Amino acid sequence: MNTEQGQTGALAQTETAAQPATPLLHGDVYDQKVDSLTRRAGQYLLSQPALLLTGSYLFCSLLGMIFVVSLFDKFDFAVLPYLEISDFLLAALSNPWTILQFVFWTLGVYLLLWLDRIARQRFRGYARLSDRFYKPRYQRLSLYLFASLPVLFLMDVALMEAIGQSRALKAGTTPRFNLSLVYPVQDDGKTMQLDQIQIIARSVSYLFVYHQNKIKVIPHANVAGLFPQLVPVATTASNGQEAANSPGVKKQ
Repeated sequence: MNTEQGQTGALAQTETAAQPATPLLHGDVYDQKVDSLTRRAGQYLLSQPALLLTGSYLFCSLLGMIFVVSLFDKFDFAVLPYLEISDFLLAALSNPWTILQFVFWTLGVYLLLWLDRIARQRFRGYARLSDRFYKPRYQRLSLYLFASLPVLFLMDVALMEAIGQSRALKAGTTPRFNLSLVYPVQDDGKTMQLDQIQIIARSVSYLFVYHQNKIKVIPHANVAGLFPQLVPVATTASNGQEAANSPGVKKQ
C-alpha cells in the first residue's frame, strides 16, 4: 500500500513538473535582457574606474562645446579659433545648471521606466496590453533609442540654455562690470577702461565680453582689474529723474 501511495505521489509530481510554466511575455524577456546588460556594464565599469572618469570628462566637454558654440552663434561670432579643448570643460563647469537639468530629466525618464516595469510585474493585464511594444523587432530599436536619447537631450538642454543666456545678454539683464586694462585698446581714444561690460564666457586665454552691442575678446594678460557694477545705470538715472521731479528741487 505504501509503495502504491509513493508511486502515486511521484507520478503526481512528475505530471506537475511536466505541466508548462506560465509563459513569459515579451516584456519579461526584455526586462531580463536589460538586467543582464546593466549588470555586465556595471561590472565592467567597476573593473575599469578610469573609463568612468574619462567618460565623465568627455560628457562635460561635449556639453560645454555645444553650449559655447551655440551661445556665440547667437551673436554671429566664430569662437572656435579662440578656444582650446580644456575650455569646453570649463564652460560646462561654469554653467552647472545645464548639467543638473540633464541629470534631473534623465532621472525622470528612469523613474517612468521603473514605474512601467513595476506596473507590468504587478498587473498582468497591463503587461499583456503593453506587450506588443516589447516584441523582438522593437527591442533592439528601443535599446538604440534609449542610447541616443541622452545625447539628443543633452544637445537640446545646451541649446536652450544658450538661447536663454544670449537673450539675457542682449536685454542687459546680466551682471555688469567695469574692466580696467593694462594696455589701451587701439582705438581713437586709446581706451584704458571698458565700463558696463557683460561677461559672456571665459576661456583659458581670453575673456569674452559684451560691450556696446559688440563682442570684444580681451586676453587675460591685458586685464588689470574687473570690478562689479554695484548700482545699475538704469537705477541711477531713475533716481536722478525722481530727484529732479521732487518738489524740493528747483529746476534751472
